[in-house]
Amino acid sequence: MKSVIYPSFLLFLLLLAQSTSAQQVVPSNTNRLTGKILDVGTNKALSFASVAVFEQRNGKDSLLTGSQANGEGVFVVSNLPSGSLTMRVTFVGYQTLEQTIRINQAQTDVGTLALKPDASMLKEVNVTGEKSAISMTMEKRTFNVAKNLTTIGGTAENVLKNVPSITLDESGNPSLRNMATTIYVNGKPTQLTLSQIPANQIESVEVISNPSARYDASTSGGIVNLVLKKNRLPGYNGLVSAGIGNNSRFDGTVNIDWRKGKWNLTSFYSINATRNPITGYVNRTNRKADGSPLNYFTQTTSISLNNTFQSGRIAADYALNNRNTLSLAGTVVGGAFNTVSAQPYTYLDLNQTVTSSGNRTTVPQNAFTNMGLEFDWKHQFARKGRELSLVTSYSRNHFSNAADWLTTALDAGGNSQSGFPERDKITGRTNGNQIIAQLDYTHPLGDSAKLEMGLRSYTFVRDQQYFFNKLNNDTQAYQLLPSYSQDARIAETVNAIYALYTRQFRRNISLQAGLRLEQSSLHGTSRLDTTTFGYNYPSANGQNLFQSLFPSFALSKKLNETDEIGINLSRKVGRPNFRQLFIGIQSNDRQNITIGNPALRPEFVNTAEVNYNKSFGSVSWLATAYYIYEDHTIKPFTQPSSTDSSVLVTTFVNVKADIRYGFDNTLKFNIGPNLSAVANINVFNVILQSVNLQNQLVSYNAKLNLTYRLPANISAQLTGTNDGKAPSLQGYRQAVRGVDFAIRKGFWANRASLTFSVNDMFNSRRFISIYDQPGAYQVSMNRREVRFYKLSLQLPLGSDTAKRNQRKMDRPDVDFSN
Repeated sequence: MKSVIYPSFLLFLLLLAQSTSAQQVVPSNTNRLTGKILDVGTNKALSFASVAVFEQRNGKDSLLTGSQANGEGVFVVSNLPSGSLTMRVTFVGYQTLEQTIRINQAQTDVGTLALKPDASMLKEVNVTGEKSAISMTMEKRTFNVAKNLTTIGGTAENVLKNVPSITLDESGNPSLRNMATTIYVNGKPTQLTLSQIPANQIESVEVISNPSARYDASTSGGIVNLVLKKNRLPGYNGLVSAGIGNNSRFDGTVNIDWRKGKWNLTSFYSINATRNPITGYVNRTNRKADGSPLNYFTQTTSISLNNTFQSGRIAADYALNNRNTLSLAGTVVGGAFNTVSAQPYTYLDLNQTVTSSGNRTTVPQNAFTNMGLEFDWKHQFARKGRELSLVTSYSRNHFSNAADWLTTALDAGGNSQSGFPERDKITGRTNGNQIIAQLDYTHPLGDSAKLEMGLRSYTFVRDQQYFFNKLNNDTQAYQLLPSYSQDARIAETVNAIYALYTRQFRRNISLQAGLRLEQSSLHGTSRLDTTTFGYNYPSANGQNLFQSLFPSFALSKKLNETDEIGINLSRKVGRPNFRQLFIGIQSNDRQNITIGNPALRPEFVNTAEVNYNKSFGSVSWLATAYYIYEDHTIKPFTQPSSTDSSVLVTTFVNVKADIRYGFDNTLKFNIGPNLSAVANINVFNVILQSVNLQNQLVSYNAKLNLTYRLPANISAQLTGTNDGKAPSLQGYRQAVRGVDFAIRKGFWANRASLTFSVNDMFNSRRFISIYDQPGAYQVSMNRREVRFYKLSLQLPLGSDTAKRNQRKMDRPDVDFSN
């Protein structure tokens, strides 16, 4: 770690010194330009209007620098050279003002500048200037959450369910092209689950399928970055929303934002509660050595999932000056989730005659809190494109769990079996601390190239306890079962350094090449038996140094104004987590238990993509052909217990390879003036290889989002998903299908709204998994949610009632990063 941290600190001091000296450069560039911008008709200040200053170079205007007016319309542009320059003032909804100015003193005041409204542009802003539902580039796809009606009042889980190429499993875990993806919030890893992040606080979702060396090497399944909303309007504004639905479902959110001068504050509070009735089943045929049936086992599950989550966040941005911005944010999330369940089960002989039966009931009490702090600093040098940024975050997570299990067992005659009923008591807690610090520097190399460098340190320390106690029916005292219990401390670190070179060539060719070095380790110690587990890459002797290097390469060519083609190559890593490594028994099911494997090694992933991006009229199409090779991939492996063949034991193993290739297409188009659509289909082939097993399957994922605009500010949306079979090493998951619907009525100039939504209209989303091996054939079904209905109301708050420029007023037409 020292080999990375010490150079990080030295580089930081060097660049900080450069950033300080850069503001004391040649005296001729210390001139300032000031003025005030008003509306020509009302004489009201045009807050946050954009001012850009250009100079002539080779007969063309070349941007020097720029600024934005404050809340009173006053602007200051610094670091200007002496001589004749061109000033350009822009503001959405107004005609551009351009004039020649002469800088011949330390401060030049151009006085009051009056802008005239542009009627045609205002019309465009109100009608066609709204954000698109999705935007696509060669690097990433950006999904606009505000355009999705079915997610209103939901969580990030509901949001991702509608994002092209993303699928969710029965536990709500997301995957991209059927590979587990990494979730970021505002560009940083998070300890929060998707169900703990309110959908109303997400502005957009960025999907990066093949991240470059700039990003963590562990992002082998791509990155899904949830960009939280940030205030963009001057003055005071906000939003109040509330929703109510069946199954005791309700939610409420309050946003209060304020922006003035150098300050920009964003805050929210949210509560979300639901009671979700879920059912499932397991049907198993145990087999003889010749494959014929031996006996049978059935189990049904009825769960009442009761959740109540609350979250709050305050974020502040402060502009120290034109070149330095500080950001500070704090987040608190907490709540309780309890899954009261009943699991009646039956054993049957070969003739399907009941030999024994029973039931297990579980009454849990689970609670969690998560607290996070973020501090960011960004410095923009005088030279255009040169930038230094520091991103830091700290989060602490606490989870407590307790449960009482009651298990009954009856023989064929209905009499209680010996040793039953069994009573078990579970207590546990988890405390996790995560620290992230990242330093990034961008240095332009002329007008057509740049070099990016960065350092990153990640530390996660977790103390986890899980004590399984069984009641002794003779002594009526609970006794600890160490084999089912956990008491461990896990420390994980990842230190990284990267460099990324980007260059634009003639004929619209772009190249990007990068290399990332990561030093990673995980060390766990069990306090129950002092066993240790973990890994360290590279090792102390450096023998596996190559396995810690992660290159990336991208080459693209813009064929014309509407067509672009490119290739994207990268190498990534998938590291085993604590649950996969820990040797202790992990079980919530009498007949299905999980045990970790401390001998697991990281998996290494090589990804190649060929992308084609085309835009014509209102149509955008992004097509990707991809090939992914996972070496020593980590997969679950299930087999009957050696002591009781009726119990299936799942562990994790490194298999030879996971090979997948496919064709992923996303298409955005309009059908007439009122109907818009976003369609996605991913067709792929998966080949799983191990020493003794192989499974191959051709499948698909399809998604269609239709939005229709009706008169009177009414819009309706229909979203359908169809995920084909998903293979596992020893079976597959059957296809999963579902349809969501929402209709919205806007009022108060479409700033407020009332939305009615239906999740899973046909109540069809079921996750059915097949396990098919010589010892047993099992069919199991689980559900994440059942169909529900919801009514949501959103009301605006704000001192600026005109809002004619909405969110566009803070997005200048030029870049002031020089």
